[in-house]
Amino acid sequence: MNDLYVAIVNQLDNGIILLDEQLNIQLWNKWLVKYTDKSEDEVKGLPITTVVPRFDKKIYAYMFEKALLDKQKSFCSAAMHQYFVEHKCAKMKPTRQNILIQHIQIEHTSYLMIELYDVSDHYKRIQNLNKYLKSSIDFSKNLEHFVYYDSLTNLPNRKFVLDRLERLIEGENQGFSLFFIDLNGFKAVNDQYGHLQGDLLLQMFAERCKQFTQKQEVWTRLGGDEFVLLVEHMTTQNAVEQYTAKIHELLQEPFSIEEQQILISASIGCARFPQDGATAKQLLNVADSQMYLQKAKKA
Repeated sequence: MNDLYVAIVNQLDNGIILLDEQLNIQLWNKWLVKYTDKSEDEVKGLPITTVVPRFDKKIYAYMFEKALLDKQKSFCSAAMHQYFVEHKCAKMKPTRQNILIQHIQIEHTSYLMIELYDVSDHYKRIQNLNKYLKSSIDFSKNLEHFVYYDSLTNLPNRKFVLDRLERLIEGENQGFSLFFIDLNGFKAVNDQYGHLQGDLLLQMFAERCKQFTQKQEVWTRLGGDEFVLLVEHMTTQNAVEQYTAKIHELLQEPFSIEEQQILISASIGCARFPQDGATAKQLLNVADSQMYLQKAKKA
């Protein structure tokens, strides 16, 4: 493993665990050593579920498998599990930890990287992370990705689509359409199966969106269960209807989560430039309003 990479990882103010394809620990950075009082020599080569028993659940096994086979990222919020790695001081109240599970390739070998973030002091972590990321071109690219992409689904985020809309409008684009998509029944999924399964459903929907995407299209997650599809050089009513039908097709097949078959639908609104607005805000408002009209019809 590259010594520079390891040196940078050991300077980060968050936990980094690197697993091989058999889910055995290959790297346990200095943040974790200080936090747990377990040295890298103690844990290296051991299964992750032995060292961190909280990972010994089907849902995390599924995340590990998807990361290795499909390179799918998985994010878990502290709001769902509170923490994974226990502090070395048993009397200390456990911190809140977010985790990100993703596939990485180092030379010719595949690994899983688990990033643990102590979000008890969120702003301090971001400041420290920014300082270290700026020391490397590659890490700077990761920072840009962090700003413009949704960490859960890896789709472009609200800032990305607003910037793209403004550039298209300023560039006197020939026209484009903006679809506002809201997933019907998503709250019921969270209530019945839990937020972790709800996050998995959003990730699976995002994967279907990526497969559907063509060169002139951009899928975006605005937040929660709201998504936007931007289609350039397309403004005719006939084309809008065809795209609306394609979006509905994405939801015809149930989502399989922990042996449960979950079927949801969508309400879709559309705004066209320049017919429906001259600014990004106007276009989003129109598409949002149209979406709610469609939702009201289904209620």
